[in-house]
Amino acid sequence: MFVPTDLHRHYVTKEELIDQANERPVRWLGPSLSTNDEVLRGAIGFLKVDNGLSVHYSNAEDLHDLKIESECGPRIGVSIFLEGEVSASVGRYRIPMPTYDEKSHNWTPVMTVFAQTGIETFVRQARRGTRLKKVTLSISHEWLFSQFGPGDPSFVAFKDFAEEHLANLSWVPSPHAIGLAEQIIAAPRKSSFQYRLYITARVYGLLEEAFQHFTENRTQVAGGAPDSQDRHKLLAIETYLGQQRGHWVTADALSKAAGMSANTLQRLLTRTYGLSTSRFIRRFMLERSREALERDAVTISEAAFIAGYSSPANFSTAFKREFGLSPKKVM
Repeated sequence: MFVPTDLHRHYVTKEELIDQANERPVRWLGPSLSTNDEVLRGAIGFLKVDNGLSVHYSNAEDLHDLKIESECGPRIGVSIFLEGEVSASVGRYRIPMPTYDEKSHNWTPVMTVFAQTGIETFVRQARRGTRLKKVTLSISHEWLFSQFGPGDPSFVAFKDFAEEHLANLSWVPSPHAIGLAEQIIAAPRKSSFQYRLYITARVYGLLEEAFQHFTENRTQVAGGAPDSQDRHKLLAIETYLGQQRGHWVTADALSKAAGMSANTLQRLLTRTYGLSTSRFIRRFMLERSREALERDAVTISEAAFIAGYSSPANFSTAFKREFGLSPKKVM
């Protein structure tokens, strides 16, 4: 599927979205829709570049509060998210999303490489009005290992990473990588053969950046699912945040309450959720306020108080940026 120039005139149906899963059966968790109902405005695409190497790309806005899940097997994933934010996870690993700067009105993209050695559930949940622009690559272990020559000094490092379940590394991509992703998303209309060459060349460019960054920064690679000690710490963090109302919780306050340094807390939240401490706090508090709006019929002022905002207007702005719709629309 080609990405049209005028995205606002193109729509993706439920059936087309499911078909993009390519051999991964999708469980549709909501909302209740027929196969011909439109679920995205924009376009998505999938291409099998080689046996064991494929690319999926998207530049589309969710038209509903969509939630889907599917089972995915062992692989190495490379993703570059340019704009927008959804809740996406593979097992306990939460895929990092871009950040939005209010002053400049610009998104800061994020690129990630992660490894998966067993079957996990992929879950994607987005709110109506959320627009997501991204490219993801899926690489089999067999394809990756077949690319290394005898005695390649990088082989051991890549092999160790690929065989550690949910190991991951994220960074801000280079302008070159951002350009490659943009070109994949807006691929021109060509013959099937030319189109494949065009996409393949750019896929290999993204792989080159991912593996180069990994080689230079492999000491920063985060491990997989949290152990029992980390789970206790995370539970204590969430319990503390759940008790806070009427004021904004700072990263310093949370680290003191959790009994750890700010750097230790940052590392824990990054390796578990792929989020900075401040980003984790904001998401947690806003999710609590959304639950109160949906389940307890609180007012917007009360929801703002729950999330730690003194100004309902500022709360509404943050809420819409987080979920893609205003607080009024979930009441």
